[in-house]
Amino acid sequence: MGKGNIAGIYNYCDRWCERCTFTSRCAVYEDESDLPPAQRDLKNKAFWDRLGQNFIKAKDLLQKAAEHYGVDLEAAREEIEETQRRKERIKNESRQHPLSELSFEYSGIAREWLKTQPGMLDRLDTLKTELTLGVESHESAKKETGTIKDSLAVVQWYLAFIHVKLMRALMGKLSNNNQEGDDDGNRDSDGSAKIAIIAIERSMHAWSALFEILPDKEDDFLKILSMLEKIKSMTLKEFPRAQVFIRPGFDED
Repeated sequence: MGKGNIAGIYNYCDRWCERCTFTSRCAVYEDESDLPPAQRDLKNKAFWDRLGQNFIKAKDLLQKAAEHYGVDLEAAREEIEETQRRKERIKNESRQHPLSELSFEYSGIAREWLKTQPGMLDRLDTLKTELTLGVESHESAKKETGTIKDSLAVVQWYLAFIHVKLMRALMGKLSNNNQEGDDDGNRDSDGSAKIAIIAIERSMHAWSALFEILPDKEDDFLKILSMLEKIKSMTLKEFPRAQVFIRPGFDED
């Protein structure tokens, strides 16, 4: 870890590095920022080639360490496999939790809305016409266009993020390893739930901004907003200490 980096800060962030003020103190950003774009793109062969090379290096280091310390890798492998089976059971149980199911449903509904963006193209055409005719000022049109662009970006960014973080929180809560918190009461599951709540609130703000621009699409937006409000309420009930969780860097003085 580089000098000045905040330990564990990347565990409870929203992974939106372009908008983060802590990139200079984040080990993950430090590790990935120097990589060419192709090696950061999951759809690019270079990404998977790099990942494969890292696995090979890790395997070699593990073998050498086991030989040095006299560790039975076969026995360790059996223990790891049992741990993996247990994690899979916890994962399946978490998937069936109402909070997980509802957040997954939201991601599907939001994704479908983004594909068509009903009424948005018409609104942009109207805005363009009003600007041409002088009905709308340039500054006003620029502000509304910026609001649309930013709101869509926020919705898109947190689309799957909310579900993923809630799954992590639920799995952490079900894990025996999560029964005891740190000395200050911080538990990883609460931290994951907290960043999920933050993502929910930011998404609600973005959807509300879009609603103001497209008030005639009230049914669509109210359905989505009520779903997010329900997810938030369920999260707070399931993780009552989430809001007091201290995220390294973000929630510290």
